[in-house]
Order: sequence, then C-alpha cells, then structure tokens
Amino acid sequence: TITCGEGGALVTDDEALYEVIQAYTDHGHDHKGRDRGADLHPHIGTNFRISELHAAVGLAQLAKADRILATQRAHKKFLKEGLADLPNVTFREVPDPEGDSAGFLSFFLPTEEAARAALKRLSEAGVDGCFYWYDNNWHYPRRWEHFKKLISPNTLAIARLEPERSWENLELPASDAIMSRNISMLIKLSWTQAELEERLQKMRAALA
Repeated sequence: TITCGEGGALVTDDEALYEVIQAYTDHGHDHKGRDRGADLHPHIGTNFRISELHAAVGLAQLAKADRILATQRAHKKFLKEGLADLPNVTFREVPDPEGDSAGFLSFFLPTEEAARAALKRLSEAGVDGCFYWYDNNWHYPRRWEHFKKLISPNTLAIARLEPERSWENLELPASDAIMSRNISMLIKLSWTQAELEERLQKMRAALA
C-alpha cells in the first residue's frame, strides 16, 4: 500500500508495479539497503512520503473501505434505477461498474438550458450536493484564468519550451458539449432509506 497525500492509496499484488511506486514516492530511492545515501535510483521520483499519523489514518480507513463502498454503491444504484425511466435523463457510461467507487451520480439533460433549469429546480426542492462543473471553478478548466494565462509563482516548463504558444483562447468544444449538459450529485454514506426515498421523489419531480 502506497499513499500519497490527498492522492489516496494504491493497493496492488503486482510486485513490479509496487517497486516502481514505492520508489517514485520517495525521490526514486530503491530502498535496497540500510544506507540511504548509497541507494540507487532506478528512475526519477517525487517527495510524496507520508507520516506515521497519515499511515495510521489510512489503515483505519482501509478497514472501513468495504462497508463504505457497499453503502455508496447501494445508494447510487437506488437513485439511478429510480430515475432511469425519465425520458430526458441519461447517465454516463461507467466502463468498470464493479470497480465504481460510487462517490457521485452523474447524469445528463438534453441541452445546456435544460441542465441549468433542472439544477435550479433541484436546489429549490432542497436536493443538496448537486454540482454543475461547467460553471464551477473547481474541476473544469473553462473558467481557469490562472491556467490559461499560465500564472504561477515559478516559471513553468511549458512557458520555456513553448514561449510563443498562448492558452488564453483555449477552446474545448467537444468537452463543453458534454459538461454543459451534466449534473453530478454527491452520494452520501449517512442517508437513511427514508431520506433516499424522499430524495428520489424530489429529484423525479425536478427532472421530469
């Protein structure tokens, strides 16, 4: 198990992959001997080592992982199946359903206008945890001025390698066409069955 800050954890039974990752998280050290100064470096690495406290929290969370995943998947399945008959609602394709962490339920409306109207109705109905990434400054680059202008406290490699290239007029029409119709809803562990049923009814009314 290798953990990297907010990056989470990697669990594998592939020994070769483990050796790469454990070195990558610690400057590329191979950790083959007792003398750190004599370690070889099979490849470049980063400085993502974790503290003992973080490791302890990670182990505690790992012990709860099966319950967390089972609960989130059950909640997501209940809501998704309850909305599946609505003709104007479609869902993102999940390539590996069994590996889905089910942290969010993402669904699509036919148009950007329909998505915006649905988001407003969901909010008015008290359905919380719904995100419209298309307008959000958090997870979608459409409004990332700092990214487009390459604003950084240090000189970025791309600015040196391609100094004439401008990102300010970056356009992603294919992505925009998808994200403008998308609403992603947080799946909570704490929901009771009664809360799930109430939420589904509110969502059906808002999305119908």
